[in-house]
Amino acid sequence: MAVIDAHDGMGQLAGIQGMQLAIDKAKKYGVGMVSVRNSNHFGIAGYYSMMAAKQGLMGVSMTNAEALVVPTYAREPMFGTNPIAVTIPADPHPFHMDFATSVMTCGKMEVYAKIGHELQPGMLVDETGTTCLDPNVFLRIRDNKSNPAYTEKTRGGIMPMGGEGMLFGGHKGYGLALLVDIMCAVMSHGAVSKGVRVTKDKEKCCHFFAAIDYSLFGDKEETNRRLSEYLQSMRDAEPAEGQEPRLCPRRQGSGRREGRPGARRRHQPRNVCRDREVLR
Repeated sequence: MAVIDAHDGMGQLAGIQGMQLAIDKAKKYGVGMVSVRNSNHFGIAGYYSMMAAKQGLMGVSMTNAEALVVPTYAREPMFGTNPIAVTIPADPHPFHMDFATSVMTCGKMEVYAKIGHELQPGMLVDETGTTCLDPNVFLRIRDNKSNPAYTEKTRGGIMPMGGEGMLFGGHKGYGLALLVDIMCAVMSHGAVSKGVRVTKDKEKCCHFFAAIDYSLFGDKEETNRRLSEYLQSMRDAEPAEGQEPRLCPRRQGSGRREGRPGARRRHQPRNVCRDREVLR
């Protein structure tokens, strides 16, 4: 295990260094875990977990972010979108998931606001903690939070994965977001989400990386075969009536249905970036 202090450097450089160190330790000891403090936005979490998979290891990557996500039954933002990424080698494609622990990413909120698309109930709460369907309310909350002239306490924000309350598991997304902050920030003695991007020129976010040589569990080739067969069984599962072929981790962001040539693709508006990230 190790801790890296990025000294407010580029998040991408700190991320590559952190995961590479975890990979080196996993190759030597079987498991490598590295946390990083005082960093900046590192881009796509799945890039780093994929680094480990390309070297025959299981990879895990997490990062905290600016607090814009509200815990279950609260109205004060305490977490970032705090993504988790896990990649495991398999054929013809690795198991690869990369998702925010919030019900929606900040970037997607911006897209919805730009095209005038309403949110679903339970995705966003306003300053009173009341569910809100207007994504522009989120932009206002974020702008006020970053405005030095705004002296009120920041309230309102995106809900955790599962949405508002506990009915659809919002408390589970809350727990996952909390886990990310613990692994990234508490373990590195860095800033939790509430302390990220509180000053204009320093982000102070934290990351966590792990690499695991899963041959410790048994023969690696046999494990790869079993995982590959299992993932294929997911792709082959009978679809619900009127639905397209199933997706499994790695395929949603690929732009096509693996094993289903000619499957219909959904076209997005020209002015909207295609943001169908893996399982996000």
